[in-house]
Amino acid sequence: MKDEIFYLESDEEITSVIDKIKQAKESRLSLVVPREATILQSVVNLKLIAKEATRAGKEIAIITADKIGRNLAAQVGLPVLESIKSPRPVFQPSVEEPKSQEIIEIDLSQKEKPSEIRPKGLQVHHFQEERPPQFKTQNQPRLKTPWPELKISPLANLLKLKKIVWISLAIISGLILIGLFLILPKNEVIIKVEAQNFQKTFDLKVSGQENPTTNIENTSEFIGKFIEITKEKEEKFPATGRKNLGGKASGTLSLFNYWDSNPQNLGVGTKFSSSSKTFLSKSVVTIPGTSIKGGNIVPGTASVGIEAENPGEEFNVSAGRFTIVGLSSAEQEKIYGQRDKDLTGGFSKEVSVVSESDFNGGKEKLIKEISQELEGDLTSQTEGWKILDKAEENQTQEVKSSVEVETEASEFSLKVTQRLRMIVFKENNFRQFVFEFLEKQIPYDKMLTLGPDDEISPRLKETKYDERLMNLEVITRAKMSSRLDIEKISRDIKGKNRKNAEDYFQNLNGTNGFEIKYYPSWWFKRISLYSKFLQIKLEYIEKNENPLLETSPTPVATSSPQTGEAP
Repeated sequence: MKDEIFYLESDEEITSVIDKIKQAKESRLSLVVPREATILQSVVNLKLIAKEATRAGKEIAIITADKIGRNLAAQVGLPVLESIKSPRPVFQPSVEEPKSQEIIEIDLSQKEKPSEIRPKGLQVHHFQEERPPQFKTQNQPRLKTPWPELKISPLANLLKLKKIVWISLAIISGLILIGLFLILPKNEVIIKVEAQNFQKTFDLKVSGQENPTTNIENTSEFIGKFIEITKEKEEKFPATGRKNLGGKASGTLSLFNYWDSNPQNLGVGTKFSSSSKTFLSKSVVTIPGTSIKGGNIVPGTASVGIEAENPGEEFNVSAGRFTIVGLSSAEQEKIYGQRDKDLTGGFSKEVSVVSESDFNGGKEKLIKEISQELEGDLTSQTEGWKILDKAEENQTQEVKSSVEVETEASEFSLKVTQRLRMIVFKENNFRQFVFEFLEKQIPYDKMLTLGPDDEISPRLKETKYDERLMNLEVITRAKMSSRLDIEKISRDIKGKNRKNAEDYFQNLNGTNGFEIKYYPSWWFKRISLYSKFLQIKLEYIEKNENPLLETSPTPVATSSPQTGEAP
């Protein structure tokens, strides 16, 4: 047998629980109750639940982790489970075992009772006998066989059965007719009212504070739900980069300046080239200008230490001329470096290192996996809630590597911390809030409703999740008409016949006509007694600025007794 499970809210009223029990389809119900729920604080509530379940022919089980609630439910005699997955109840009401049948011993031995001992010749009559001997006549024959049983003919049984069947059919038919009379009528009521367009755009704050202190009376701040989820993921990755960590060739370079009399200043890292290999200066150096002595040109000279740009044997170049990279071709002919010995010290040692590509690839992989997990958690936490576009804030909080980039290693660990934040809200509650907020700005005898072309459109302007706030711009397009209490109208017309219902609507203020539809059309013209079979719609007739022009009725909004004035 399948169990029907109801999840109760912590502040759910006893009347709501009883309604769920009555409306349940299955005969076995499980009520999942949160800790410290109102229902579990009173033995009276639990007794009422048990009593109503018995009336409705339902079997009830309480599922809760609240120890006090489990004890109270056990006192009432309700089965109690700790969770839905529990294999057996924590408490199961005891069932009284039927008492074993008593064994009655009967002595079948023929013993003569003392009262039966009597003198010979004395006759004693027992009243259970057929007739005392002294009353028997000589002419009356003694019955040797009992009277035959009275047998009823099959025809008599059949007639009796038919009579019962016809009576039962008559009763069932009467009940069906009564049920049809009460249930069958379905109605659609269209109330026509004059309306005008209402448009307003305003700013609204949605707060995710856990304990809000504001309300609609003093601020335009709606209370939503703040969600913050943080996840971290760590994984090892191979280091695929290659780097030569060998020695670099180095030495001292002599510099010459034949260009002019002006000194030449070279900074740290000035590039020199020889045999297509590049070398860098280790310090700042100034080459004096050219001078003339004894009619001869004397170049300015200086020296500077140099080092190969990269390690490797190929940088151990031969002695010779070094060109200064960055000078013009003409200047390179007059300003240059010279070495009389080969450069040495260069050798190769290629190792695996953590490359920039390794780091970025691992980071992107972990961020993608964490984001997918965060989206899954978010979906489970926001089911039934409204999520605005661009309201989700997904940030990478930290990326930590066990090995720095370009450092020798065969593998490295990468840990990424990701945080997702968002404010969501119930759409129906938000719409009701907006309507209540706007209706404070219109005359009291007016109300707002939405038509098929109208909308309440919230747009995100700014998020301040550090303050648990979200600023919105709300664009509202609606219809404003005379105030009508749809719930009251529904209560007033239930069960009325056609004439009384029409009289009621003719005397209803703020309307401009009505139409009542009956289903089925051949049934009694009467308003249904049940709300679910009674639908009330508002059909708005837009006011025309030119009174000479007629405006055809245009249905723009629908309200029902269950939703009240707001759509």
